[in-house]
Amino acid sequence: MGKIKYRMILPGKETIYKSLKVDDVEDGLIIKTSYDYDLKLLELYIETNSIGSLKNIIDDYFINYEMSLKIMEFIKN
Repeated sequence: MGKIKYRMILPGKETIYKSLKVDDVEDGLIIKTSYDYDLKLLELYIETNSIGSLKNIIDDYFINYEMSLKIMEFIKN
């Protein structure tokens, strides 16, 4: 199977973007999170070699995204 490329954009604050940045990836795997400061949107970009890997990365990303939202709400209150 060839390279799988995936791109997703979600709403979010800069603090969430900073908490979701990935700094440790294996060779051949690309996971980048960028942030549009004007539109307040997060962008996740992934390149991997398998659908299973893509599924796991997206699952982990959403778990961390939801946790970041909960922490921000907790701090706010």
